[in-house]
Amino acid sequence: MTTEQISSCYEGLCKVVDNINAGKPDNMVQASWDIHKSINIEWLKGIVTADFWTDEDLTAANSLIG
Repeated sequence: MTTEQISSCYEGLCKVVDNINAGKPDNMVQASWDIHKSINIEWLKGIVTADFWTDEDLTAANSLIG
């Protein structure tokens, strides 16, 4: 992957982490939030194990996936 592609993936990862950390939006029902959060955590589990990361800080993502 190019540096630009890695940067784009990292930006997406950070957006997902920020979204989860922000919590359930007021206009979303709990069941929808639970599904949304679960899907995003599963995505994080896959993306943090990718072999293209260099020196990006994945601490916040790893904290969410335990």
